[in-house]
Amino acid sequence: MRSEQLLALRSEIPLDDERCSLELEHFQNVCLRPILKFQNDALILYFKSQINVFKIPKLKNDLESFIRLQLQKEITLRNALIGMVLGLMSEEELAFYLLHKNELSRRIVSMLIQRLSTGIML
Repeated sequence: MRSEQLLALRSEIPLDDERCSLELEHFQNVCLRPILKFQNDALILYFKSQINVFKIPKLKNDLESFIRLQLQKEITLRNALIGMVLGLMSEEELAFYLLHKNELSRRIVSMLIQRLSTGIML
């Protein structure tokens, strides 16, 4: 029941089936991207609440570097943001994530940097 409710919350993102040949890439596209899209506003709000807003750079390249550095330096912040993604996974998805935790965490952080830099610039 929980899994069905979580899956119903997500928007469908059009996929290029030819590009999703790898299992991890497929998981990224069918699970991680929709969750990050759904959580976008909450992720931005949480990030901003944890960072001194006056120090956030105005230029996109500087902003991406700033966010990357913050997520490397502030482990608690990075883990909280990743946790906001994990909390919306079904049990099956979470089990898959745990099997590939290092690679999928790296992918989540990479997508977070993109989303946060775009969302903060708006």
